[in-house]
Amino acid sequence: MSIAEPRGSGSDRADLANRILEAARQLVLRTGVRKLSLSDVATLAGVSRPTIYRYFVSKEDLIDALGAHERRRFDAAMERATSGVNGVARLEAAVDVVATFVEDQPPGRQLDLDPGFAQDQMARALPMISGRLMVVLEQCAREDGLDSAASARDLAGAIARVGLSHYMFRDTDPAAARREIRATAGLPAGPSKMSRSQSKRRRVR
Repeated sequence: MSIAEPRGSGSDRADLANRILEAARQLVLRTGVRKLSLSDVATLAGVSRPTIYRYFVSKEDLIDALGAHERRRFDAAMERATSGVNGVARLEAAVDVVATFVEDQPPGRQLDLDPGFAQDQMARALPMISGRLMVVLEQCAREDGLDSAASARDLAGAIARVGLSHYMFRDTDPAAARREIRATAGLPAGPSKMSRSQSKRRRVR
């Protein structure tokens, strides 16, 4: 459990905690979890090591908090993307978030540095992604924006697994992950005209 009780405003505490988490994320991507040290995190974040302990009681606590932070970022991105759109456009927006999440992961980096940690992270990501997609697919079905013989649960799981497979096994074509994720969702290779129109209206609001 993280502790975040230093003096100062709530905004200041959150900003500093996020700075520490971002420094930890960069170092994990660069050197892996095993070589992560709180001293290096403190240096990159521009804080003292004791300051880190005011927020996180141990290296393990920091790593757990980093995973939770990434899940919150994913949820927030999904919420933003699917707000104000419906039907097929909602599904396309959600699938785009998943594709971007996969594309943002360094190709095979964590598998090389720490296979066990990478697999654990993907095991945590699978229910997160499929759960959010299932909610979107159920909404699409109610809005008559989904015509699929598969259940929302099965389709969400299939999309999530295809996406994560590209994290484990990178394609030489950087656009392949997005195409295959869209194909699994029953979407064309590019955004539909309706999706583009709704996206444009959403941006100008």
